[in-house]
Amino acid sequence: MPFARILRSSALMGGAQVVVLAAGFVRAKAIALILGATGVGLIGIFNAFSGNVSSFAGWGLGTSGVRLIAGADDDAKPAKVAAVRRMGWTLSLLGLGLGLLAFWPTARLTFASSEYATEMAIVALAVPCVIASSAWSAIMQASGKIGSLAKVQIAGALTGLLLGLPAIYFWGTLGIALSILLAAAVPAFVLWRTARSESAAGSLTQVDGADLRQLVTLGGALMVVGWLGQLSAYAVRLAIVRQEGLEAAGYYQAAYAISGSLPGFVFSAMGADFLPRVAAAKDEREAMATTERQIQAGLLMGTPLIVTLLSLGDWCVRLLYADGFTAALPLLNWMIWGVFLRLFAWPLAYWLLARGSNRAMIVIEGVSAVLMTVLAVALLGSFGLVGCAGHS
Repeated sequence: MPFARILRSSALMGGAQVVVLAAGFVRAKAIALILGATGVGLIGIFNAFSGNVSSFAGWGLGTSGVRLIAGADDDAKPAKVAAVRRMGWTLSLLGLGLGLLAFWPTARLTFASSEYATEMAIVALAVPCVIASSAWSAIMQASGKIGSLAKVQIAGALTGLLLGLPAIYFWGTLGIALSILLAAAVPAFVLWRTARSESAAGSLTQVDGADLRQLVTLGGALMVVGWLGQLSAYAVRLAIVRQEGLEAAGYYQAAYAISGSLPGFVFSAMGADFLPRVAAAKDEREAMATTERQIQAGLLMGTPLIVTLLSLGDWCVRLLYADGFTAALPLLNWMIWGVFLRLFAWPLAYWLLARGSNRAMIVIEGVSAVLMTVLAVALLGSFGLVGCAGHS
C-alpha cells in the first residue's frame, strides 16, 4: 500500500474521528457540568457494559467480515457481502436478548443496588445497534468506500449529539443512558441506508453456508479477543467504583477519554483502510511491508499529537470537563505514554487479526488482558487511581 494512500485514508478517517470525538467531548462536558464527576463515571460504566455485551454477542463480525470480503475475488464478493448481512442481523437479535438478560444482574453487581437498573436497561437497547453498525461498516471498509464511511460517521455523530444533549439536560442519569442509545442507533440507521445503497448486489445473492461457517469460526476467536479486552476494562472500572467511588471513576474516565482523543484518528484509519489491505495482501512479504509503512505513518502523525497532549494536558482537562477534574491529570500523563506505545503495537495487532492464527490471537490477547487487569487492580490498592493508569 503506497505511503501516500495511508496518509490520505488517515486524513479522511481522521477528519471523521475528530468530529466523533468532539461530539463525545461535548456530551461529556455537558454531563460534567450538570452531574459532576459522578455523571462522567456513570457514562464510563454504561459504555463499558454496552461494550462488553456488544463484543460478546457481536462475535468479531466487524473484523471477520472485513477479512472475509477483502480477501475474496471480485466475482465472489457479493456472496461474502450477503453472508455478512445475514450474520449481522442474526447477531443483532442475539445481542438484544443478551443485553436484556444481563442488565439487571450487572447493575446489582456494579452498584450493589438496583438504583441504576433502568438506565442499564436503556443502555442494553444500544447493543444491537452497535453490532449492526459493525456489520455495515465491515461491508463498506472491505469495499474500499472509506470516504462514504467517513461521511456516515460524521452525520451519525452530529445527529446523535443534537438529540442526546436535551435528554441529558432534562432527565439526568436517564438522559445519559438515552444519549448512549441515540449515539448507537443514529449511526446504525445511517450506515444501514448507505451500505444498502452502495452494495445492493449483496442483498440479491444467496448466502453460502461455507461463508457463514467461516464467519463463525474466525469470529469466535475474534469475539474472545475483543471480549477479553472489554471485560478487562470493565473489571478495572468495577474495582475503582467499589474501592474509590463513582467520582473517582469519573476522573479515570476523563483521563482515559482525553489520552486517546487526538491520536485516535491514526487508530481509526488503521481499522478502516489498513486492515482490509493487509487481509487482501497476496503474500506475507507484502503484508509485512504494508505493516511497516503503517507504523511509520502512525509515528509521523501521532508523535506531534502525543507531545501536544503532554504539554497541554491540564488545559485539556479544564476545557473538556471542568475545573474540579484536576485529579485526572496525574492519570492522564501516564495514559499518554500508553497511547504512544500503541503507535507501534496496534499495526502489529491488526496484522495479527488479518493474517495470524486463531490460537495465536487468543493466547496473546488473553495473557495481556489478564496481566493488565491483575496489575491494575493490585496497584489500585497501593497507589490509588494512578496505579490503574497503565491499563489504558
